[in-house]
Amino acid sequence: MRDNEGRATVTRPILPALNSSGFTFLEVLVAVAIIAIAFVTLIGSQSQSVSVAGDSRFNVDAALLAQQKLAELAMADFDDVYSETGNFEETNPAYWWRTEVRDVYDDETGIPGSGELLKLVELTITLSEEGRQAYVVRTLVMRKPEAESQ
Repeated sequence: MRDNEGRATVTRPILPALNSSGFTFLEVLVAVAIIAIAFVTLIGSQSQSVSVAGDSRFNVDAALLAQQKLAELAMADFDDVYSETGNFEETNPAYWWRTEVRDVYDDETGIPGSGELLKLVELTITLSEEGRQAYVVRTLVMRKPEAESQ
C-alpha cells in the first residue's frame, strides 16, 4: 500500500486489544490466601476471648461461693469445723466444695498455747465433682475466747 506521496507503507493486521481489566489467577489465589489467614486469626482470637470469659466467670462465681462457705465456717462452733465435701445444691449445683482442716501447733506459730486455739482450713471450690477448674482459699479459724467468770 502507498501513502499520498507514493511511498510504500507496511500495514500490519490490527490485533484485538487484550482485555486487561480482570484479575489473573495468581492474584486471586494470593487474595484468597490473605483472607483465609485473616479469618483463621480472627476465629482464634474469638475462641481465646470466649475461653478467658469462661475462666473469669468461674473465678468470680467461685470467689463468691468461697466467701459464703467461709462465713458458714466462721459461724460454726470451733469443734464442728472438720474436713468434709459437698456441693451448693440450691444455688449452684454445678459447683462443689471441699474443706481440709488440720490443727495448727505451737511450733508452727511460735505462740505458746496456740495449738488448741487455731485450725488451718483449706477450702477448694471446683466446677463439677471432677474438679476441672479449682479455686483454693486458705484461712485460719480461731476458737472463740470463753468469758472468764469473776
